[in-house]
Amino acid sequence: MTTRITMSDLAVATLGPCRIDSPLRPLIEARKTNVHYVEEDDRVLFPDTASLVAAAGTRADALPGFEPAGPRKTIFFDPPKMRVGIVTCGGLCPGVNNVIRGLVMELSFHYGVQRIYGFKNGYQGFIPRYGHDVVDLSPEMVSNIDEDGGTLLGTSRGGQDAGEIVDCLERMNVSALFVIGGDGTLRGAMQVAAAATARGARIAGAAADGDGGGAVARPLRSHPDGARREPSQSGRAEWRSLAFGAGGDRPATHVRLRVVSAGRRGDHGLRHRWSVISA
Repeated sequence: MTTRITMSDLAVATLGPCRIDSPLRPLIEARKTNVHYVEEDDRVLFPDTASLVAAAGTRADALPGFEPAGPRKTIFFDPPKMRVGIVTCGGLCPGVNNVIRGLVMELSFHYGVQRIYGFKNGYQGFIPRYGHDVVDLSPEMVSNIDEDGGTLLGTSRGGQDAGEIVDCLERMNVSALFVIGGDGTLRGAMQVAAAATARGARIAGAAADGDGGGAVARPLRSHPDGARREPSQSGRAEWRSLAFGAGGDRPATHVRLRVVSAGRRGDHGLRHRWSVISA
């Protein structure tokens, strides 16, 4: 039996009332709801087609709905005083570096955030025993990373304790965490959110689903100038991004493994542990 989705199922929890004017407010004050600005009480209805709404036999304002993404007039944190974290997890897909770059540029230039931390190698980056450092992300550092495949921050798969991750966020006074990854990464993010809520930590979270169905290291499968990249460069980007070398559960990895081994940069494969490659 299918359970009916209600408004409470799709409600997004908040940390409290928003009392600080957004730095974007002067740009969006006079706009009606559009791609640049959304009203707090607006919703993307579920279902979202006229025929299904009619079939539901319910008024549109009584239907459940998703909260639309977009800038608001007021915000909870004061951007110059907050610290933001970014982490990439799971397998690779095209455009991960583009997401990192976009976040850093938006947070820096539009919101005025001055402290942006990149946590290395997925959720491992929060756990002390792994020994990964933290990267201070700046517009200068990320300005050209969209031309490279893989992820600047490195990645790994899960298995880390959500409570330890929240411990790290609290120690570093991180106010907001952006998590980039696929289904498994988002499940991990939900566990982190639950752990933070349980202890009353005031940390905002946002997740970007980047599951492209395979660990593809090329940024957009070609160079910005239109020239095809040498196949070994994609393999090199993957080895550079994954915590223990090329990752072991995607068939495409094995094709790339042979290419990298035979190419000019085959040393990137040989200097890593081969045991991580699945049979």
